[in-house]
Amino acid sequence: MKLLLAEDDAQVRTELRELLSEEGYTVVTASDGIEAFEKFRDDKDIDVLLLDIRMPRCTGLQTLDAIRKIDVGSERIFETIFITGNNDSDSVVSALKLGALSFLFKPIVVEQLLAEIDAAKESVNQRRYKRLQREVLEAQIEENKGRLSQLTQELDGGYTAAIHMLALSAEHYIPGIELHIHRVGEMASVLANRLGFEKKDVQNIRFAAALHDIGKLKGPEELYNAERTLTSEEFEITKAHTHNGEEFLSHSSNPVFKLAAVIAAQHHEHHDGSGYPNGLEGDEIAIEAAIMHAVDVYENLRAPRPYREELPHHIAIGIMIDGDDKSSPDHFHPRVLQALLAQHRDIEAIYERYRPTKA
Repeated sequence: MKLLLAEDDAQVRTELRELLSEEGYTVVTASDGIEAFEKFRDDKDIDVLLLDIRMPRCTGLQTLDAIRKIDVGSERIFETIFITGNNDSDSVVSALKLGALSFLFKPIVVEQLLAEIDAAKESVNQRRYKRLQREVLEAQIEENKGRLSQLTQELDGGYTAAIHMLALSAEHYIPGIELHIHRVGEMASVLANRLGFEKKDVQNIRFAAALHDIGKLKGPEELYNAERTLTSEEFEITKAHTHNGEEFLSHSSNPVFKLAAVIAAQHHEHHDGSGYPNGLEGDEIAIEAAIMHAVDVYENLRAPRPYREELPHHIAIGIMIDGDDKSSPDHFHPRVLQALLAQHRDIEAIYERYRPTKA
């Protein structure tokens, strides 16, 4: 596989080229965006772009934008990884709009660099295979067909159905809630897999995530589904669903329900300690609950509400990394937020696959 590395720092460029060459990659280098654009345009074998966002003459963002414009209508398949600083959130949002696959945050960690390139290589190969299927079968094979039925076969049907029915009963009054349950479960499993969870643990968090709001069974239904801003007193009442959910789920010794009890109790806790119900912070919060918190916030930002239309993917991500009047990037576990950014395409695809009904 051939990579194009665009980095204006000569020493960094040399070190990365040597490292990647030792890993078996063919590496083409460029010292600025214009040189990168020209080399990519002229070399059809380049599969992955590794672009520094901040470069002279032409930034990484401008480079990819120019490539996209000349590549309109072509069949060329490639992926782009951006190198950026942790505080460069505006550029991250812009890169999302241009179709970036993932991001490396400075200082670069070698293991993360190699992992991102492996993911890019896999993505390119998968896209090429899908094209071959389309050409041979004259129809694109439905992506991820049968994933839910496969999962159902892995677990006892009655057990899976019980989890599903419990989750539905907790939020039965919300339109399209069955789609919400699928979305948060799949999103949580994507992040868990990205963070290195074992296969069985990824499966457990997929099902446990669906039960995060089981405490709402005790109501009050009219507050959870209110089409207005709650008063401070009403909001305090709704917080009880975390304790109620933990208590309800703690009666079972099953691993999924035990994990679900932790998630129910902690999925509104913030990494900086500003969440509820117990003001936990940092590693006091279970990583599974931190994952659920991130996907739940993404969900709430994207899904339509009685008082607004649904938000586009890049705006929702932008709010999570920039903050707004309700959210702050300090609310999220840094590794979880970085995993969400790295897997943002998969997260968006899950949302689109189970698109919510209009509020």
